Amino acid sequence: MEYYKSNVIKAALISGVLSTGTVQAEIYFNGFASVVGGITASNDGKLYGYDDSFDFEQGSLFALQATSDLDNGLGVTTQIVSRGSDDWDPDFEWAYISYDATDELRFLAGRQRAPFYIYSDFLDVSYAYSWITPPTGVYDLIFDTFDGLGAIYNTSVGEFDSSFQFLYGRNNDELNAFGEQVDADFKGLLGGSLTLTRDWLTLRGGYFQAEMNVPHTGINQLGGGWQQLGFTDIANTVYVSEDDGVFVEAGFQIDYNNLIIVGEYTQLTLDNTPLADQKSYYLMAGWRFDDLLVHMTYGGDDNSKNDITASVNYFNNPGDDPFKNGVNALKGGTQGLVNQQIEEQNYIILGVRWDFHDSAALKFEYTNFSDDLNSNNDAGLFRTALVTVF
Repeated sequence: MEYYKSNVIKAALISGVLSTGTVQAEIYFNGFASVVGGITASNDGKLYGYDDSFDFEQGSLFALQATSDLDNGLGVTTQIVSRGSDDWDPDFEWAYISYDATDELRFLAGRQRAPFYIYSDFLDVSYAYSWITPPTGVYDLIFDTFDGLGAIYNTSVGEFDSSFQFLYGRNNDELNAFGEQVDADFKGLLGGSLTLTRDWLTLRGGYFQAEMNVPHTGINQLGGGWQQLGFTDIANTVYVSEDDGVFVEAGFQIDYNNLIIVGEYTQLTLDNTPLADQKSYYLMAGWRFDDLLVHMTYGGDDNSKNDITASVNYFNNPGDDPFKNGVNALKGGTQGLVNQQIEEQNYIILGVRWDFHDSAALKFEYTNFSDDLNSNNDAGLFRTALVTVF
């Protein structure tokens, strides 16, 4: 779409010229950057990594992307991103080889962005959408890239232009889970998305599944405790090992004259684990006034989980009985793990985007966040950003 400038880049870094024999391939560079400052509205409020001290690192990033056409349908793409929140350490987010089998069909192999959301292809390119960053509640899967194979097939379905995107692969990056860095492994990641576009209307849906292995010390200790006391079924539920996770997304976009409306709904189901199932959504509406866009977003998140220890009762008077005390401690610890993930929250984002330059925009946003389960977590956040593509 013209507003989002599909030519508005995906990003990263490589240097030099590729050569094989006497054949040389030119390297084309693109890049993007966001300089973001943010501060919460109250002295003790914290939200999305910000607090009451103005912070220019949390949301800022710089990135470069290099692509090379090797002829006969073969190409190479790599992207490196440096984030302020990671002490500006550079990280390769894309590194893949592509092959155009036909004008409609492209295959990819290597590290790629998983097409989980509407804005997955330019997730970090703030210039490509209205907000400073997409709504956190929806865009918060623990990973968004994978290593493996992908395919993109573009065709027409009736009066709609369509794009089918498929993937198969794995993510085994070190991730943060409950405050601990773990070598998580999401194997057999399989799924795809379908995008349909006609004039001013875009419709999208996706389905993905993977086998999860999260070797978290605290979770494994709980599972081991249940195992020792003979509660094998509960132990198997507590361990996050060889368990299936399913992620479903549905979204739409209306971009008609000066009006833009975007909405997405996501659902993450994690059966046979102590990890909460998640449902999130947002709806954004905006209006353009020449080079200004004024927009408002309402969204919500609902994380829930049944009591996985419901079949075991507390012992009211355990005395010195080690078995009874052990059951009580494990039941309390396991349910505590579940309870800390339960969420019922909503937010409103008010924002302005000013396209003061052909390749840059200035953005202002205020987010009002409400926690329906604990009002102490309510917070307001003001952010501003200078975003650009080059």
